[in-house]
Amino acid sequence: MFRKICLILGGAAALTLAQDPPADEHVRTRQLWDTTLLEKRPSAAKAPVKRPAASSVKGALVGVTVWRLRPSKAGEESAQRALIQEEASGQAWTPERVAADSPLAEGQKVRVSAESAQDGYLYIIDRDEYADGTKGAPYLIFPTLRTRGGDNRVGPGMVIEIPAQDDNPPYFKVERSRPDQVNEVLTLLITPKPMDELKIERGRIKLTDSQVAGWEKQWRAKSYRLEDVAHEGKPYTTTEKLAARGEKRLNDKDPLPQTMYRVDCKPDSPVMLDVQLKIAK
Repeated sequence: MFRKICLILGGAAALTLAQDPPADEHVRTRQLWDTTLLEKRPSAAKAPVKRPAASSVKGALVGVTVWRLRPSKAGEESAQRALIQEEASGQAWTPERVAADSPLAEGQKVRVSAESAQDGYLYIIDRDEYADGTKGAPYLIFPTLRTRGGDNRVGPGMVIEIPAQDDNPPYFKVERSRPDQVNEVLTLLITPKPMDELKIERGRIKLTDSQVAGWEKQWRAKSYRLEDVAHEGKPYTTTEKLAARGEKRLNDKDPLPQTMYRVDCKPDSPVMLDVQLKIAK
């Protein structure tokens, strides 16, 4: 289970596993998805420009970036660093991109950020997954009143990062809840309207299996995943850091998410997406 020092977070799953398209279609498909998201982001041009109609990508698009925190190197811009005072150490950390299916070592510090090509409200559920395929109890870990004051609105150019940069500590720590845990499954649920039945609190909320199963029955859909291989390992940029703080929206000239997901859902319906994070053996 992901653990923060002094704060333990749990989880839940929702969809069939994301499937990759054939290798020969990978680059072309990724470019199409990227173009669709870029066309929906605000334009970087100062003067209004006539923009082309959005590409005809069916279903919903969601971008996710898993950030692995590593010790900062000499010469790296201070704006890219995550300044974390841990115990008596003054170590500065730099978030860098990793593929969603990259194994994460126990003890590794990570963050996860998300961007949606459609407007809505983001909910993130977390659950442990074990070697026999069973899963642990589901917990709603976003939104919380502690992160962004409970504001969970998403849309093109709007970045949600968990934990937030002003959380204490501002990262998850990868730790197994029991020896046979193999994955952490994050379910991203994006709804057109707020889920009023969920009363947001300061910390995580334990959900029931029946609640999650009910959402799955209504909104389960097939999903596809594509990685941005060229940018894997790249560090945080200043614009990404500011967007994650809610201080700006990414535009069509800013970096795209590391991992793109397309979900075969109906227009204007909730989007459910599983992000399976592997724990290294």
